[in-house]
Amino acid sequence: MTRYKQASHAVLRIAPLALAMTMVMACDMIPGFGTPGPEIVEEANQALKDGDWTGAAEQYATLSADHADSVHVAIGQAYIQLLSGDTSAADATLAAVEEIAGEQVGEIKLRRALVALEADDFDAVKLHGAASGLPEGRLLAAEVHLVDLDSDDAASVLRDLVGAGGAVGQTASTYLEMLDDQILGGLAETTALWALGDRNGAVESAEELVKALPDDNDSKAEQTLLWAGRAATSGQPSVANSLLDDLSFPPSGQAWRVQATRAIIAAAEGDGEEAIRIFEVLAEGGAPADGLADARATACALVNDKSIARRLVEDLESSAAARCLSEAGAVKLAPTQAPAGPLKTYLENP
Repeated sequence: MTRYKQASHAVLRIAPLALAMTMVMACDMIPGFGTPGPEIVEEANQALKDGDWTGAAEQYATLSADHADSVHVAIGQAYIQLLSGDTSAADATLAAVEEIAGEQVGEIKLRRALVALEADDFDAVKLHGAASGLPEGRLLAAEVHLVDLDSDDAASVLRDLVGAGGAVGQTASTYLEMLDDQILGGLAETTALWALGDRNGAVESAEELVKALPDDNDSKAEQTLLWAGRAATSGQPSVANSLLDDLSFPPSGQAWRVQATRAIIAAAEGDGEEAIRIFEVLAEGGAPADGLADARATACALVNDKSIARRLVEDLESSAAARCLSEAGAVKLAPTQAPAGPLKTYLENP
């Protein structure tokens, strides 16, 4: 499944905590700029990996005061600031080291674009993303162009990015294919809006656009399932149901996804028992185990009843299952279903 089909930005548009972790751990990739080198943040980074957020924050506060000119320290401190929700401070910290970042200034610009994304400052996302010169940053800038209805400028950037390969090249190619079609062109703009974080606005726009697709359009069934799932997880289960009701035939071999989405909708509407019933029927019917596990974890994230949450993800070991259990209040069970790593450590020592 492509990055676009999953959530458009599995790499760039991820949860703030994961985004911030990506930012800070990437500091080891930046060559030393004078003294001190990357070793100065090793202890603080280890605290982060161990889930000791408070200890890491204290260490970075001291390091930032003593080494304001360190790129490595600035990246870590920006992470801490982003984690605390202070996007203005995170951006200022990164901006302060741009002049000494050398060849890695593009990576600093990309991080500033990501911080701006968390702050919902699309103009800054476009500015820093383009200035980074990096494929990921330029893709962000192109998506802002799409949201701003500057399809010509977006297409120009996207054409350059097709050759970048990987997820960026594939996503750029998908956008261009959509822009070549009048109806899908509007859906491209909506997809960009989703990728940039405006989920409610994207879902509201997508409902009409997806329904307007001709029944013989090869992508209609897939788009219907995609946006129904997004609607269900964005607090709009009525839109999700409306889209599924408009679906004549599911994609080949994907009938189970329709019912799995119905289960997710039931969870979003507060009917956890119905969600569990549907998932049990799907399991008995031989639905793909991995896909079913993902759907169950998604449904779990939408319920507040810890007993329902527990039943939805029992026997699943995944970060998604552990997080939903924690958020539902099953704090003792959550760490037992988390895979080894920072999340498990954090849940064991909140």
